[in-house]
Amino acid sequence: MKKRMAVTIPRRGAAVTASWVLMAAAGLIRLGYYLPRQMDSFTFWVQLVMPVTAAVFYLSGIALGGKWGKGCVLAATALGVVFFMVKATTFTPLHQALCTLLYTAVLVLVFGTLLGFLPTKKLLYPLFSLPLAYHLLVEDTQAYFFAQPSVPVADWLPEISVLCIMAGLLCLSVSLKTEKLA
Repeated sequence: MKKRMAVTIPRRGAAVTASWVLMAAAGLIRLGYYLPRQMDSFTFWVQLVMPVTAAVFYLSGIALGGKWGKGCVLAATALGVVFFMVKATTFTPLHQALCTLLYTAVLVLVFGTLLGFLPTKKLLYPLFSLPLAYHLLVEDTQAYFFAQPSVPVADWLPEISVLCIMAGLLCLSVSLKTEKLA
């Protein structure tokens, strides 16, 4: 397959800064929520180590820029996809299958875009915005806002972390600089 586009991750700008802040918030929220808790080793690795490590790779990638930065963001994406796929094993079979398809699409489209094999970055916009909107408008509305009995705000933190990840990836996709190759 031939490269169609040169893609760079800018180190400055409103969208990339928002992306960095959202991903840092996601990692800090996970640390704040899970570190004080007793957890088995599986929960420790899946709910804390994997997403926080992905966040560190992501933040490093944006700070580094260039080829090393792109590699860090790709590593963070791969680790994040594994995290979300493992997390999906707790869903109903249909929901798990749909989420697994979505996460596979994230992996393929992010890698294809950042490596320049896809002719546009615009495929990333719905890829990140539609699941974010669904979480906010459907899942979280039922699970947190209108839940009976009400859910303590502290129990929302893992979901807020996930929303920060999704919003951060959307901001990153908006911030990417692209140039079509001849």
